[in-house]
Amino acid sequence: MTATPSPESPSAPGALARVYRNAGKLLGGKVAAGLIGIVYLSLAARTLGANDYGILVLINFYALLVGNFCVLQGWHTLVRYGSKDLIDHAPADFQRLFGFTARAEIISGIASILLAALAARWVGPQLGWPDRYSGLAALYSLAIISNMQTTPAGVLNLFGRFDLLSLQQTCGPLMRLVGAVAAWVLDGGLTGFLIAWLLGSIAEGLLQWLLAFGELRRRGLADGLWRAPHGIRQKHPGIWRFLLMNNLDIGLTDASNRVTPLAVGALLNPAAVGFYHLALRIGMVLQQPVLVLGRTVYPELATLAANDDQAAIRKLVLRTGLIAAGAGLGVTAVFVLFGKALLHAIGGSGFEGAYGLLLLIALARTVHLFGFPFGSALIALGRPNITLRINLIITLALLPVLYFLLRGADLAGAGLHAIAYAGLTVGALVFTLLRAPQTPRIA
Repeated sequence: MTATPSPESPSAPGALARVYRNAGKLLGGKVAAGLIGIVYLSLAARTLGANDYGILVLINFYALLVGNFCVLQGWHTLVRYGSKDLIDHAPADFQRLFGFTARAEIISGIASILLAALAARWVGPQLGWPDRYSGLAALYSLAIISNMQTTPAGVLNLFGRFDLLSLQQTCGPLMRLVGAVAAWVLDGGLTGFLIAWLLGSIAEGLLQWLLAFGELRRRGLADGLWRAPHGIRQKHPGIWRFLLMNNLDIGLTDASNRVTPLAVGALLNPAAVGFYHLALRIGMVLQQPVLVLGRTVYPELATLAANDDQAAIRKLVLRTGLIAAGAGLGVTAVFVLFGKALLHAIGGSGFEGAYGLLLLIALARTVHLFGFPFGSALIALGRPNITLRINLIITLALLPVLYFLLRGADLAGAGLHAIAYAGLTVGALVFTLLRAPQTPRIA
């Protein structure tokens, strides 16, 4: 077995430099994936129209919502505990940890697919898609495979293979683009586009595992990788609690994005969902260079936490948060000037009506950009219970608010809800991290 590399010596300036360096590696893939995504989204919106495009989005968000809540994603767990194993040069412990998170992710993922498929026929009428699409929605539950790739992503993050992560990020969008072109040429309609999106999700998830196994084999860590993780709870006390709390936190965070279009479908109509999704995706694509920092800052925070350097953690968090928020404001200014033109160019005639919503979503995401490193820091310090509590309380408190906003302000209510959620969650995360002189870990 080859020597197991340990993370680089942690320090705040060095960590920030590595964040930028790794972000640069990811940026190419993120930008390419975003641009490809805009092309196949534009093709779908222009071909299907607002109503059927909205149904496509509803089915996709339904499957991903089930996956977000039910798949036990191992990325944060593997990076947090695995970074210590690598620092200690303990490859066998790292292999057992990988086996633990991989098993949890795969088994829960299979259960999630079955649950989503079985519930599709009952859920469809509640969310706004016609009953004739329930069979397709059940088949589309296989897209949850894209949620079952975080353990291998954690491997690539730990070993700094952001070049491979960048490659993987373009696989799914490319597959969807090829499928979308085929659906357009063959006049496949909504069914054709659903199949195209499904194949892209499956390819994206499977490629991540192949890349991770290749990296583990290259480092001499592949043999015995699936050995039973005996003693994992003794080696890492509280690991199950960390995994479960972190996944609830992830589910609630993603639910704020997934639940809103489903609520729009249930309370308004599928066409409104199409408007909402196109505005959301345009905002996400132009902010991808900043969101890349979220993927690269957590491994550095986990390493700093493993060395109990809380001063460096706070410095890194503040600097990355301010940089991200500044970039977000710049993106919002671009939307103010060119938002209507972007919506028309991508969605076609009629989608300009989502301009106001686009600006509200951009403001909400700018607030999130400032706050994302604060949540990552709390998780790296072993306190997902704090982020979980914040997300749970605010998500539940704002659900009835979302209902009244959609009823009273129509589609603009979705944007107002996004701003309220971002402001409350980020404010709570910032206050919690900066106020506590020492943040105890789960034991």
